[in-house]
Amino acid sequence: MTRRPAIARRDRRAGFARRAGFTLIEMLVAVVILAILSGLAYGTYREARISALHTAQSMRRTRQIEFGLRMMVQDFAQIVPRPIRDPLGESRLPSLAGGTGGDDLVVFTRAGWSNTAGLQRSTLQRVGYRLNGTTLERFYYTVLDPTSDDAPVVEKLLTGVTSVRIRYLAMNQAWVTQWPPAGLPPAQQLTVRPIAVEIDIVFKDWGEIRRLVEVAG
Repeated sequence: MTRRPAIARRDRRAGFARRAGFTLIEMLVAVVILAILSGLAYGTYREARISALHTAQSMRRTRQIEFGLRMMVQDFAQIVPRPIRDPLGESRLPSLAGGTGGDDLVVFTRAGWSNTAGLQRSTLQRVGYRLNGTTLERFYYTVLDPTSDDAPVVEKLLTGVTSVRIRYLAMNQAWVTQWPPAGLPPAQQLTVRPIAVEIDIVFKDWGEIRRLVEVAG
């Protein structure tokens, strides 16, 4: 009679141990569920990471295009009727020359060149644009009447550019792709300015963007 309680206690401990442990099948099921959950979590993280990278790239691209277009609008809006001497100093070049062939899309004199350093120089600046492959470059000279020894400062303004078209609104309300327009007296060709300038740029990723700039004055 004294052994039965001890046997009963051993049976209860053995049953509790069997209930507290995991079988091999239960362990395998838990591992499979954990692997599935980990895969789903990694996939969600990866998609979120890719989406964040694409968003950051899109924002950088948007800022680049907005800055480039704003720079062009500021330049064209401040065209002034100031011709320059040619590099040899034998003649003068028009204040605005565009669509005449060559590598440069347009070259002109603009006002409003900031001088925060207080240098002894003019506030007028000779500026130009050219398409180098798929990169739209802006260049300028540190002197208003450059010589053959004065190399321009070149800035990469916009990338991924397919084509650039610039048109000019003449005084007769006609749009032309070449400036100065034909038929003007030589003296007038040096200083004549358009009423407005239309900039049409085609990007590989953004498609076509157009800006209409009114020339001040």
